Amino acid sequence: MSSDFPRRVRILAIEHERGTGPERFGDWLAEAGAEVVVTRPYLGEVIPAEALPAEASDRDPNASAAGPAGSFDALVVLGGSAGPLEDAENPWFPEVRRLLGRSIAGEFPSLNICLGGEMLAVAGHAPITRRMHPQIGICELRATSAGESDPVFGALAPGPLPSVLFHQEEMALPTGAELLITGSDAPVQAFRLGESAWGTQFHPETGAGQIARWLSGNDLALPAGKTEDSIIAEVEAHDSALVDNGRRLARAFVGFLEGRR
Repeated sequence: MSSDFPRRVRILAIEHERGTGPERFGDWLAEAGAEVVVTRPYLGEVIPAEALPAEASDRDPNASAAGPAGSFDALVVLGGSAGPLEDAENPWFPEVRRLLGRSIAGEFPSLNICLGGEMLAVAGHAPITRRMHPQIGICELRATSAGESDPVFGALAPGPLPSVLFHQEEMALPTGAELLITGSDAPVQAFRLGESAWGTQFHPETGAGQIARWLSGNDLALPAGKTEDSIIAEVEAHDSALVDNGRRLARAFVGFLEGRR
């Protein structure tokens, strides 16, 4: 028997390596009403691309706008230590970039974090460069006017936006993209391509515990004047704001997905 109640929003999350899962952002998405399914292609798991919505012209006109029970409403591409074009070591990367191209074209929404954001930038034909010095730790970011009016990232404005950075690759703003969040000498911190493909350089999902694990397993040179302990301490000191902002972003994304039905 079919139910009169709509199914929960379902989000497919792609995890690129051990230790880079959705973490508490996944919990906040679930708290907002979504079901988050994580696939780990580095362990041989399949990326179920066929379960993401097809282009509108290819859909069954009699199908529900929410899609069948086994389908996904959106994609989240997570971070990782690789660069967005390191396909030889990560043979699933081309498929992920193709999916992000479909998201840019409007087939389904996506929210893409750090490496995921860089992959979205590449799918939008923007260059990626390697910084001489990585950005690691807390940085005060700010919303642009476009960010303040964005249907998802507008949830972060106005107000202070301390954010966790952990990257050495740096993306340029793709042609036609809206810059939503900026700050630091890596000014492209969040952007939107098309109507519903979002990318971040900062990490809304992470906290001090995960940062400590990343630092212990990473050979990146630390920024001048910082130590592993000082980086962990600054993330801990801003945790309340990180939680508040991350939860608001997750809630806004799920609300956007529910509003598409």
